[in-house]
Amino acid sequence: MPDKKWVQCAAAVLAVVTARLAAGGEGVPSPKDVLAMAVGQNRVLASYSESERYLHALAAHSDRVRLLEMGPTVEGRTMLAVAISAASNIAALDELRRGWARIADPRGLEGAARDRLVATLPSCILITAGIHANEVAGPQSALLLAFELADAQPGTVEAAWLERVVLLLVPSLNPDGQEATVAWYRKCLGTPYEGSSPPFLYHRYAGHDNNRDFVYLTQPESRALNEFVYHEWHPQLFLDLHMMGSTGPRQFVPPFADPIAPNVHPFVWRMTSHLGTLMSLRLEEQGKAGVVSGWTFDANWIGGTRNTGWWKNVFGVLTETASAALATPIQVDENELRAGGKGLVDYRAQVNFPNPWRGGTWGFADAVSYQLTLMRAFVEFGSVQREAVLRDVSLMAAEAVTRGEREAPRAYLVPPGDDPGRRAHLIELLLTAGLDGFTAEGEVTADGRPYPTGTVIFPAAQPLRQYLLEIMERQQYPQIAPAPEAEILLPYDITAWTMPLALGVRAVRAEGEVGGTVTPLRSRWVPPDTPAGGEGNVLVVPAGQLGGFSAANRALREGASVARTTAVVRLAGKDVPAGSFVIGGLEAKAQERLLAGAGVTAVRTRTTPDAAAPMRRAVLGVYHPHFGLEDAGWLRFVLERAGFPVEEVGTPAVASGAFAGRVEVLVIPPMEGKVIVEGPQQRGPALPPPEYRKGIGKEGLDAIKRFFADGGLVVAFGPSAAWLAEALDLPVTDSLRGVKREEFRCPGALLALEVDGTSPLGWGMPERVAAMIEGETAFATRPVVGEQSRTVAARFPDSPLVLSGWMRGEEKLHRRAAVVEVRRGKGRAVLFSFAPYFRGQTEATFPLLYNAMMQKMMEPTPGRARSTPASARP
Repeated sequence: MPDKKWVQCAAAVLAVVTARLAAGGEGVPSPKDVLAMAVGQNRVLASYSESERYLHALAAHSDRVRLLEMGPTVEGRTMLAVAISAASNIAALDELRRGWARIADPRGLEGAARDRLVATLPSCILITAGIHANEVAGPQSALLLAFELADAQPGTVEAAWLERVVLLLVPSLNPDGQEATVAWYRKCLGTPYEGSSPPFLYHRYAGHDNNRDFVYLTQPESRALNEFVYHEWHPQLFLDLHMMGSTGPRQFVPPFADPIAPNVHPFVWRMTSHLGTLMSLRLEEQGKAGVVSGWTFDANWIGGTRNTGWWKNVFGVLTETASAALATPIQVDENELRAGGKGLVDYRAQVNFPNPWRGGTWGFADAVSYQLTLMRAFVEFGSVQREAVLRDVSLMAAEAVTRGEREAPRAYLVPPGDDPGRRAHLIELLLTAGLDGFTAEGEVTADGRPYPTGTVIFPAAQPLRQYLLEIMERQQYPQIAPAPEAEILLPYDITAWTMPLALGVRAVRAEGEVGGTVTPLRSRWVPPDTPAGGEGNVLVVPAGQLGGFSAANRALREGASVARTTAVVRLAGKDVPAGSFVIGGLEAKAQERLLAGAGVTAVRTRTTPDAAAPMRRAVLGVYHPHFGLEDAGWLRFVLERAGFPVEEVGTPAVASGAFAGRVEVLVIPPMEGKVIVEGPQQRGPALPPPEYRKGIGKEGLDAIKRFFADGGLVVAFGPSAAWLAEALDLPVTDSLRGVKREEFRCPGALLALEVDGTSPLGWGMPERVAAMIEGETAFATRPVVGEQSRTVAARFPDSPLVLSGWMRGEEKLHRRAAVVEVRRGKGRAVLFSFAPYFRGQTEATFPLLYNAMMQKMMEPTPGRARSTPASARP
């Protein structure tokens, strides 16, 4: 039976074609023809489903257009891309793709063969028009551009561009968010709340951080784009559309601001600056004022969509357009216009901002008009500079291979380790990024040291050498000051992304060649499951393996008995550490299914250790305020991925105390205490309805106090942890409270953390671990007596802290507590000064979070005495 969506799309196409034929007209349908709305005009937004409908109609009626499916979103929608070019190029797409792949990886390609490709191939250029769903112009601009190019008449400049360019247009990298945001806008349209920001995360887990996920690829949308760009199409130019605030410049285009990343080829900065200059010129020619370059958006951070491409020989360009109130125009007086940020101290004419906008009405339609101009300039550039971009991409890739053959490091090795799951994740991420890896068939040597069979080697002599070095090495932030004695240019985002540190996996840098027999790994390599050793019907998963948490939660969900060792035990002649999982009540085949894909090694035994506490399931509640707080989404993602039962707890549930009957653990993401109690301090031309501006109030705070006193577990992070400690009168204070940013600043660095492995919060962890620290919170504790106890499970050492990245004032963290557990009566609180789940990436510190949650799971069910389950016995 035909798919319902297909039938709807086909019906829409038929209706359009029939109507145009009846009118005696020819040509491709416009968005208005199909959707009956003035796309791109003020107060008009097409949803993602409507955009899909239009693009299907466009592709059905134009031989210049082909629809491409990229993959499913987190909510199951289909991400679409549109290939637009001359009909002859569209017909030859498969052949062209092979040519672009050879340009991207020129190994074995002779100079003459490369020159032929450069002379004959059209350039492949990519536009991603929207990832942040409240930046609403891009997906609408994309529909208009697609129509304009598909409808270009023979002999026009646009038709000439398409002979030399294949444009890959992705209208939305966040279809779920676009659908929800448009629905919110329409709901508020014509009310006092028109144009207000959606009071929810516009991506189920990542929210605004979905543009910070292109190294670790935690979300399906990120993985789909990575596959599309670096494995399937290999574009040379990449334009990423964004929007920014309303009271500064109207448009940012490259050149980027300092500092630049040292591992990126200089061609990237020259070419992106060249492209940005053409964009700004075209905008000025059309009388579009307020265009700025060299401002705020630096060239050092790796995590965003197009940024990651800089290390992969792709000319990636960011543009930022001023916002309205979603699709509703706003009035901006000249006195409200502000400068700020590196590169624009004053809002006045200067070389990178020669024509300031003077204020007035700024509409959504203005933003669309600016974006259409710069997108047309992008297509023009791809056509006019076709040979240059093809040749330079090939030269960058070839130079990377040559440098990898001649310079240190020659390779990175990932030997077998204690946690096979995290090791496999590191290897899989590197392969998925587009790197080549090899596995040792026997012992290999590097720099005079032996490494065992199964060691994975990533040679530096490959086209993505820069990316390999950037991810595997430790970062040193370039400290550039614009003038003597001036403040350094501060980072745009985090300053550290050393993957082995963040994942907690051992990797070795090889200065010289690696000796031994190796075989290539497949790009989607998955290590074989390790069968459990020993005999018996009790399965033991030793602590220290991240996959053990998922295995334990899955076993509980399937009705097995699970216990956790509370001390070191001896099994099969080996010491098994505290915190190991003991799983009983499963037949052999069920055990095999449990271990399949878990990334753990396990041992079978006939007896259950005496030092093992029974576990049960406990529902966790993650607090979600009335705005899109990314950390709330990341917490749910990291906990759900490990199999914990998680509920979203909203402000009304906390304010009324209703959450206490639904969850046993309340998890409060990092946010200021004032915001928790009073609600978000929202400003802007449009505010949401009053019910979305509230905090939990005194009633909610009292409900949290009762929950704690009645035996609930409260877990909080950063400023919310400091607020909770004060609210519950816990013996913990924020030692950085009141410290000026000139004295302490940590915008995101990997710092050393000492973990107490004897604490249940530190079970299975090494003595020292790398933690991503972003923010200004650290703990000082006070001595306690009586029924109250406090335990420091992790602290900052009294020694150099920075493992990768940059911070200021590290001495203010020395000997300070980072993770504290407080017990008083039946209540328990776990306070983190940082986010151990940071953006779903920092697996090295995930166990601290998981161990905290499992403290409640090791308590008896409320109202029931503890006993060891019989099914966990031999």
